[in-house]
Amino acid sequence: MLGALAKQFRKPNGALGRLAGLVMFFENRKINRWTIDRLGIQPGDHILEIGFGPGYAIEEMFQRYRNLQIDGIDLSETMLHTVLSKNEQVIRNGRLRLFQGDIADFNENLSPYKKVISVNNYPLWKNKRKSLIRIHQLMRDGGRIAITVQPREEDASREKTFSHAVQIEQDLFYAGFRDISVKFKKVRPQLTVCVTAICKKNHF
Repeated sequence: MLGALAKQFRKPNGALGRLAGLVMFFENRKINRWTIDRLGIQPGDHILEIGFGPGYAIEEMFQRYRNLQIDGIDLSETMLHTVLSKNEQVIRNGRLRLFQGDIADFNENLSPYKKVISVNNYPLWKNKRKSLIRIHQLMRDGGRIAITVQPREEDASREKTFSHAVQIEQDLFYAGFRDISVKFKKVRPQLTVCVTAICKKNHF
């Protein structure tokens, strides 16, 4: 049972997927709030969340800030329907749009984003640099991205967190992001890293 549930955290599906989403909702609350704090959101920002899962960060951002426009993309159809059902009002008001798919292949013609957030999703990206290049294309010049990872694998450790930090920093630089900042936070069950960076259009 535990092994089957563990597989659901990549792409939740069905009843076990909904259970995995509930686990993620409660376990990721603290690091979601920390990431939102580091993103520097302003009222009226247009924000993209990659890997929105059960939707905690979306709800938190709408509660904290006025006049936001949020788009989200997630691989899981189960999580898509879960978040759609919990946010019907803001969807009707045109303030929230949700998509299913891989950010690397995201071809929607959308307005440039001022902020991008991703929590505990980066290790699951199949092609990290391709994904970040696509994100860079979707952002405004001077926009800010925040990527947070708390290792949850069987080999999770402080060293694994440091390894994620180095990879994220290098991949962001490769994709054209600058002013990169790496911060760590002691959060159970494992040390967590949040990397922020600024989208610079003139570096390609």
